[in-house]
Amino acid sequence: MAYGGYQPQPPPGGYGAPMGAQYASILNRILAHIIDGFIVGLGCLPGIILMVLGGVLAAGSASTNSSAGDGMAAGAMGIIFLAYAAIFVGVIALWLYNIYLLGRDGATLGKRIMKIKVLDPQNQPLGFGKAFLREIVKQALGGFCFILLLWPAWDEQKQGLQDKIFSTHVYAA
Repeated sequence: MAYGGYQPQPPPGGYGAPMGAQYASILNRILAHIIDGFIVGLGCLPGIILMVLGGVLAAGSASTNSSAGDGMAAGAMGIIFLAYAAIFVGVIALWLYNIYLLGRDGATLGKRIMKIKVLDPQNQPLGFGKAFLREIVKQALGGFCFILLLWPAWDEQKQGLQDKIFSTHVYAA
């Protein structure tokens, strides 16, 4: 509430909350963040499968004392290297896909499940560039101090610091 009981009105021209929309709850935001993290983590699966295969090959080569065993060991190391590359590519690909969805529709996969949207002051999705920068800042804030991700819990407009920086709001869809 503003000073003296005065309630500021949103500026004209589509600014402010969409008609009848409410800010998303902190619980829905946290659950969406956890779901997004789980989905991005699924990008590790192909790499983990390759890593297990490389481990099996390495164990098989350790039991043989021939030159064929040396070739198997080199192949196992190649597969393990490929596994790390697959993990990296899988995680980055799913993270970028989530950012693409956030920029295009205003909601990552986790936000869709929790029925929340991130919109700019004109009640439009952010676009890829702004969504990418917002997510980088969000990850940096969360990595620096987890409590900063809980900022919307005590903010009047339920904005996190990343939302304040990029003038965005998270609404119940």
